[in-house]
Amino acid sequence: MKLKEILIILLSLTSIGLGVYSFKLNKEVSLLMDSKNFSFKWINNYEILTSCWKENNKIANQFFDVNFDSNYEIARVYTTYGKVYQTCFDRDENGVYEKTDCYNSAGDKVGYSLDNDEDGVPEEFVLIYDSKKELKFIDSNFDGKFEKIIIINNNNETELLIKTMFEE
Repeated sequence: MKLKEILIILLSLTSIGLGVYSFKLNKEVSLLMDSKNFSFKWINNYEILTSCWKENNKIANQFFDVNFDSNYEIARVYTTYGKVYQTCFDRDENGVYEKTDCYNSAGDKVGYSLDNDEDGVPEEFVLIYDSKKELKFIDSNFDGKFEKIIIINNNNETELLIKTMFEE
């Protein structure tokens, strides 16, 4: 008789402890999924974390974890009107986005940047005028400053050194 009573008490205490722990975890998860300006939700079977503006319920950000390894390979940033204006790519999954594409309000790609040494600072920044016209800014010595500009016009390239442009 004593053994049954002890087991019942232990099971009751365990149940109460697990209930309190579950309540705390639930509260913590709800705090992580909500903020002052955004609400968060997982879509596509927990592959895409999406945040929406609370003010207008338009999409604000999307983070894609295609292979479910807790690393976002693609991140998209949207305007307050729900139009994509930036997409970032982490191809080698080290947490640094190597390529970032920029878009205008119509959804056309108007530029991109490349971080070749993966230090978080782009070494190449490109403005796209149309499909055959681009303006490239190049940081060739990886110091965070662009040293040259390459103008591409219908497959004709013109290279300018920024230093010589400002010398008198």
